[in-house]
Order: sequence, then structure tokens, then C-alpha cells
Amino acid sequence: MQNQIFTYVLLAGLAIALLWVIVTDLRHRTISNRLTLTVALGAPLYWLSIGLPLWPGIGFQIGLALLVFATCCVLFAIRQMGGGDVKLLTALALWIPPSQFTLLLIAMAMLGWVLTMGIAAWRVAHSTTIRTRPARDTAMLLVGTLIAALFASAVLGGPQLPVPEALIAAAASSASAAIALVAAPFAVLLIVTFGSIRIIRRHERDLWVPYGPAISLAGIWIVASGQLLAQAGPVAGG
Repeated sequence: MQNQIFTYVLLAGLAIALLWVIVTDLRHRTISNRLTLTVALGAPLYWLSIGLPLWPGIGFQIGLALLVFATCCVLFAIRQMGGGDVKLLTALALWIPPSQFTLLLIAMAMLGWVLTMGIAAWRVAHSTTIRTRPARDTAMLLVGTLIAALFASAVLGGPQLPVPEALIAAAASSASAAIALVAAPFAVLLIVTFGSIRIIRRHERDLWVPYGPAISLAGIWIVASGQLLAQAGPVAGG
């Protein structure tokens, strides 16, 4: 019982630290080394609280973190990721089991896309670039942000738009209709993405992707959805 309470406290602390990363990164575009170190140092305590064995448990976690660090260093070298983002994702990899890390990456991509669109809409609304239409472009980006949010919600298990019964019936009776029904959201996704990038490029030279907040939100989603508690419960309870 004490181990379970300690596990809950650690996961709550992780969520709070990630929330603070979001605030500081959005305000200053920097991620504190102290915050990242706090996340990393909390992982061994989490391992202890759930009784994670040295092998393969802890060994796999460290191996995953090293793999993530090496991959992110390549992205950093080609200027696709910041140093703080590299350290944060590596630290978070110490918490997330390898079997669930793909979920983290999917959530990171989806939430990062929504954040990128939303932040771009705000920045375009305050754009002073000549020969552009900030009001129109902002409205289009806000629509794109809404579409991105709906898509992310559906992928991550949140609220979904209902599919009309007529479409479901058509898909059930025709293979081509079923393929079209599945492909339609992805077609909309591509159109919205490329259209939004073109709009943003009219106002800004560089497209800022908020990796830090995306990583943090994905980590919070993993914690809030009970993914870590599902693994910790049986071990800590035993």
C-alpha cells in the first residue's frame, strides 16, 4: 500500500514537472536543465516503487533512453530539434516502458501538430508582414487547428465525431466505399497540413514546432490515461 501511494506521488510529481516545462518553454523557448534533471532522477525512484527488476526491466529502460538520446542527437545535429527537447525526451524515456513508448510518440506527434497550428494562428494574427491578409489567414489556421484537434482526439481515444449511418452502411456493402471512408480523414489531414504550412510561410521564414510542450503533453496523457499505473499497479500491489 505504501509503495502504491509513493508511486502515485511520483507520477503526480512527473505531471507537475511536465506542466511547468510547457509553461517555461512557451514563454521563454527554453527548458530548464534542473527540470529535465528532476524528471530523470525521479525515474529510479519510480522503478523502486513498482519493484522493477534490474533485468530486463531497468536494463531495457536505460537502453531505450540511450537509443532515444542517440536518435534525437541526429535530429539536433541537423537542426530539427533543440538541445532541451533532446534531454527532456531522453529523461521521459526512463519512465515510459518500451512497450508503451510508441504511444508516447504518436501522442507527441498528434499534440505537437495541434500546438503548432494553434501557435501559428496566434502569431499570424499578430503578423506585420506587408502584402498579407492576417485576418483571413488566421481564420483559416484556426479552422485547421480545430480539424487537427478533432483528428488528434479520435486517434488518442478522446471524443469523436459520429459517422452518419448511411456512410457506415455504404462502407459495409462496398469495399471501395470502405476504403474511401478510411482514406477521407487522411486526405483532409494532408490538405490541411500543406495548406497551413503555405499560409505560415507567407508570414514567417521558419515554422516553429513546439517539441517541448508536445513531449510534455504526451507524457501527461500517458500518466492521465493510466498507462503507467496499469503497469505499476500489479507490481506495487504485490
